[in-house]
Amino acid sequence: MRWSGILGLAMAAATVSLPLVAYAETNDLPDTNRLQAIADQTQWAHLLHYRPHPYTFRYESQNDSADFFLAEEGKTSLLAELTADLTAFMQTGMADNSSAQCQFPARYQWVKQQLPDIAFVDQPCSDFSQWESEIDASSLTLIFPAAHINSPSSMYGHTLVRMDREGKSSSKLLSYSVNFAANADPSDNELVFSYKGLAGGYPGVVSVMPYYQKTNEYQHLEYRDIWEYNLNLTKPEVDQFVRHVWETKDTYFDYYFFDENCSYRLLALLDASSERSDLAKHFKFTAVPVDTIRALDDAGLIDDTEYRASAASGLEYKRQQVSRQVLDTAKSLIDNEVDVERALAALTEQEQAQALELAHAYARYLAIKKKKDSPELRERTIKILSARSKRSIDAGFIEPPTPAIRDDQGHLSSRLGGWVGQVSGDGPITKYADLSLRLSYHDIMDLPDGYVPGSQIQMGQFDARIWEDGDIRLQRFTLIDVLSLSHQTYFQSPIAWAVTTGLERSLGENAELYAFLKVGFGQAYLTDWGRFYGLADVQLLADNQFDKGYQLSVGPRIGWLLQKSLVQAQIEANFQEFNVGDKTQRRNILAALGYKLADNVQLRLKAQLSQFEHDALTLDREEVSAGVQWYY
Repeated sequence: MRWSGILGLAMAAATVSLPLVAYAETNDLPDTNRLQAIADQTQWAHLLHYRPHPYTFRYESQNDSADFFLAEEGKTSLLAELTADLTAFMQTGMADNSSAQCQFPARYQWVKQQLPDIAFVDQPCSDFSQWESEIDASSLTLIFPAAHINSPSSMYGHTLVRMDREGKSSSKLLSYSVNFAANADPSDNELVFSYKGLAGGYPGVVSVMPYYQKTNEYQHLEYRDIWEYNLNLTKPEVDQFVRHVWETKDTYFDYYFFDENCSYRLLALLDASSERSDLAKHFKFTAVPVDTIRALDDAGLIDDTEYRASAASGLEYKRQQVSRQVLDTAKSLIDNEVDVERALAALTEQEQAQALELAHAYARYLAIKKKKDSPELRERTIKILSARSKRSIDAGFIEPPTPAIRDDQGHLSSRLGGWVGQVSGDGPITKYADLSLRLSYHDIMDLPDGYVPGSQIQMGQFDARIWEDGDIRLQRFTLIDVLSLSHQTYFQSPIAWAVTTGLERSLGENAELYAFLKVGFGQAYLTDWGRFYGLADVQLLADNQFDKGYQLSVGPRIGWLLQKSLVQAQIEANFQEFNVGDKTQRRNILAALGYKLADNVQLRLKAQLSQFEHDALTLDREEVSAGVQWYY
C-alpha cells in the first residue's frame, strides 16, 4: 500500500469520534484508488444524502447534524467519510452499543458487501437488535393522507411510510410508521409556521411511532382521507430501510416546505435502501407529495393501493343515506339537552340506530375538529353510546366507496399555457399573446379529477404578455394563491377563505405593475347547479400610481363555480367600493369556461370586464382570450 494511502487512513481515523481500539493490520485495508471507486458509487452518496444544490451547485450532504458523520469533512467529502467509517467499522473488542457498526448499520452492511475480502467482525449492538426486532418489518407501505386545504402544513397532502409485519393477520395499526416533519415550535401561529417552513427555519426530523398514532392524527384529528400504496421492495431492501431509519432518526435535516419536505425526504430514505431507487434526483426545486407518488409508480415500485375514508367523509356519506327527520334528531341529541329515548320515539328501530350513530359521529366532529370539548358533550355522548348498545339492529349504513380517481391520477402539477386575446375600451382594440408558466399545483378552473373540490393552491406563476406592437411585459407574477371554497353541510360549517400575493397589472397595454396582497373570508354552498360562494375581500395594492402610494380597499367577492370532469365554468364579480390611500373604485366581472381535451390538456376561454371610477370619471376595459394549457 502507498504511504499516501496509509497517511490518509491515519488522518481519517483521527477524526473518528468513537474510541479507537485494535483493528485489522494496516496492510489488509484497501488502497486509496479502491476506496475512491467505492466512494464514487451512487449508493454511497444516497446513504450519506449527498445531492447537488439546485442554486449553488455544491455537492454535499443534506443532513445538517454533525452526529451523522465520523469524518470532519464528511458533509462535503464522500471519500473522507468512507475512509473514516471503514476505519471505525474494522475496530474490534468494542463495548455493547458503542461501535460505529451500531451507529450506522446500513452503511456497515453496504460497505461489507463492497469489500467481501475483508473479514469484518460484527460488534454487539443490543439496542439496535432489540429495536429492529420490535419493528419486525417485512414490507413497506407508503401512506398518503390527502390534501387538507385549511392547514398550511398540509395543503399539498403528506406522506409517511408504514413498516408492515409479515402475514395478513398482523394488525396494520400496530405496525410502526416512519415520518419526516418540521420540528416546529408549538407556540408558532400558522403565519409564523408558513414563513419558517418556506425559509428553512425548522429542523426536519425522522421519527418512528406506532401507526395507530398517525392514523388518529390524520384520519380522525385532521379528518383526512388516506391512500395506502404497497411498495414491492424485497426483504433485503426493507431490512436496509430499517437500518437506515435507525441511522437518521436522531439527526436532522433543514426543512423546506417546497422541496426538502416530508415526501422528498422519504424518497431519499428509499433511495438509500434500494439500488433500484434513484427518485429524489427528479425533485430539485419542488416536491409535491402526489408527484413523488407518481415517481414511485413510474419506477414500478408500487404494487397496489387501498383507500381509507376519514371520519368526516364517513359522516357526510352517512348523512346522505337518511331522512331529514333522522338528521334533525341526531343533531338535537348533541346540541340540546333532551331525553334520548323520547327524542327517538317517533323513529323506526333502524332509524333510531342511524340517528344514534350519526349523533356520535357529530359529537366526535365537535370534540376533535372544533376542539369543543365539555362535560356536557361528554355526558351526552355517553348517553348516546348507552342507548345504541341497547339496540342490536344494524344501522344499515353503506361505507364510503373508493373514489374512481386517486389523488395521484389527476393532472400533473406544473402547467404551461399559451393564450391569444384582445383588450378594448375607450381606445382601439389591442391584441396580445400570453405565455404562462406555473410551477405548481392547481386552480379551481383546472381539470378537477383527483383534486379537492373547490380548492386552489398555486405557487410560482409567471404570465408574460407580448402586445401586437412587439412590447413584452410581465403581466402577472403570483407568489402564492390559495382559495378554499369548502362548502356548508348539515353538520359542518367551514369558513371559505382566500389569500394571494404577487405582482400584476390592470387591463390595458400601458398599465403599470403593482404589488398586491388580497385576503378574503366568507362561505360557500354546494348545490346541484354548482358551488356558490361569497367572500368579504380586502385588497392592499402598492405602487406610485396610487394617490398615496397604496390603496387599501374592501368589498364583496361573489361567484359560481362548476367543476365537472369534461367541462369547468366560473362566473365571479368583485367590487372594491370602499377604499383609503386612493379614491379609485374598482369593479371586475369574470366569466371563464374550460374544456378537457386530454388527461393533461385543457382548452380555456375567458372574458373579463374591468371598470375604474375616479372623481366621476369612469374607464371601462374589456378583455376576451382563449388558451390551451398543458400540464407536465
